[in-house]
Amino acid sequence: MTKHDFPIQYEVSLSSIAGHLFDVSLYIHSPNIAGQRLSLPAWIPGSYMIRDFAKHLISLTALDSQGNSLQVSKLDKQTWQVTPTKNPITIKYQLYAFDLSVRGAYINDQYGFFNGSNIFLEVQGQSNSPCLLRINKAENLFCNYHVSTTMSYLSNQTELNADLYEAQNYAELIDHPVLMGGFDSLSFKIADIDCELVFAGGHQSDMQRIADDLSLLCQQHIELFGSSAPIKRYVFITLLTDAAFGGLEHRASTALMYARNDLPGFDEPTIPSDTYRNFLSLCSHEFFHTWHVKRIRPIELVEGTLADETYTEQLWIYEGFTSYYDDLLVQRSNIIPVENYLSVVAQNLTRLQRNIGRTKQTITASSFDAWTKFYKQDESAINNIVSYYNKGAIVALCLDLAIRLASKQHYSLDSVMQILWRDFGKTAKATPKTVIHDILQQDLQLNIEYYFDLDKALYSTEELPVARLLKEFGVLVNYRAKTDLNDKGGNTATKVTKHDFGAQFKALNIGIEITQVAEQSSAYAAGILVGDIVVAIDNWQVNATNVLNMIDRLKTNTPVRVSLFRDKRLLQVMLDVRPAPLDTVYLSIENSEKMQLWLQ
Repeated sequence: MTKHDFPIQYEVSLSSIAGHLFDVSLYIHSPNIAGQRLSLPAWIPGSYMIRDFAKHLISLTALDSQGNSLQVSKLDKQTWQVTPTKNPITIKYQLYAFDLSVRGAYINDQYGFFNGSNIFLEVQGQSNSPCLLRINKAENLFCNYHVSTTMSYLSNQTELNADLYEAQNYAELIDHPVLMGGFDSLSFKIADIDCELVFAGGHQSDMQRIADDLSLLCQQHIELFGSSAPIKRYVFITLLTDAAFGGLEHRASTALMYARNDLPGFDEPTIPSDTYRNFLSLCSHEFFHTWHVKRIRPIELVEGTLADETYTEQLWIYEGFTSYYDDLLVQRSNIIPVENYLSVVAQNLTRLQRNIGRTKQTITASSFDAWTKFYKQDESAINNIVSYYNKGAIVALCLDLAIRLASKQHYSLDSVMQILWRDFGKTAKATPKTVIHDILQQDLQLNIEYYFDLDKALYSTEELPVARLLKEFGVLVNYRAKTDLNDKGGNTATKVTKHDFGAQFKALNIGIEITQVAEQSSAYAAGILVGDIVVAIDNWQVNATNVLNMIDRLKTNTPVRVSLFRDKRLLQVMLDVRPAPLDTVYLSIENSEKMQLWLQ
């Protein structure tokens, strides 16, 4: 196709760095003769929260083929209708882009970045029409200007001041994020996939080391699903900042955010640091979604729209399974040793153990309520909700071990993933919420209930049998108290806290401000509230560095006076000095041969 053959054509210009503005033009060759409706998505696939991207739209006008203005009526927060006309129309609009996130649009003096769901109006009634995208070059605004996206490049273009891309339909158009400006990139291969590692925002990292490790890691994904990958090209678009973490999957790329100084330098040890391993796990997570989320999809999300919430119980399968495999495949690639991987599993178990919400919310309810609870967490989240990522990964672990036991090692969770890909991903058939049960019973012909009751795991808040299942594979689950508030678990410790406090806090010039209080803790029982400013314990001034040590020095099972300010009032409360809870997990190897049956 030539550029003249596209009935829907978008043109994007980065018009102002200081104003953070994109100018967009939309050409519609055959608008609806009854009046063309246009809409902008309310949310972006993979991030289950209403974002109201239309709030960033500053102005919108419409012109007919003669350049005459057409009336535009706004129907709701994200929908517009153009007055009827039989001839082609052009929509011109401007968008504010200063949302530095993997799901947003952002402009600074180094680069411009956008997701299509943020800036491309959907032409209602023509969502399946081919689309042309023209990105006007901004070489005058950026040094070393270039563009990175996995959208198909229009090969027969002749324009010198723009780059042209094509998409088969609107869904494809908004599933290829775009980065433009000055950034570093490195090409590499994963099997027969042409890949690109892109870093924007400045860094001093060893990109070649990262690319080499990603090649080894992502090869494991291809081998897991047991057939050639559904893509020929893949790009890791990474926006670097001082402190950030996040990722969002797309059909042939991912948008990532990460702390630049947590990436490996040129003197990185052979065994990755924790921060570098976390980056590899993040990349692993999003690359896994190439199969599992972008092509294997739950029926509710297939049938839903981007105009409002779409509810599903299945996120434990999609994000939970992916969260299990993201770390596991790093270990299978031999980038980290087994002991390192067991430490990561123990950290995940620690997160779940410290989460009182696991006793109140089921994992399927967590998935269903992602829109209003998981993505809108407040200070009470630790007490009232559970993460379908975290608990979903532990459910996946239990499933993997139970399937291995029930089948005498003939099958594993890998088998389930391969069937999901064969029967649903390759065929574009959506999964029902019973899909895992169906695969176990019909395809694998297994009854795993003796080892693991999946229904209880999904629809009750009973504790998961992790310790019992891991012991079957020669791994013991151990518990201890935390060493300090930064202790994530995963390792043994020679010195731990003696007494419980049960509150998270931040440092102030005088005292500490309480930011979270866990139920069943000493602070909760004492009536200490979020927002309280604790200034003294037993009449001695406290700060962020000494408060836990002061509590540890007190006599067990005795009350102590805590002085605090609450809304400018000075109050005294009594804190019971209790033993610290054993809420921190580490794993130990009891039988290496048995363990290898799991981590083979």
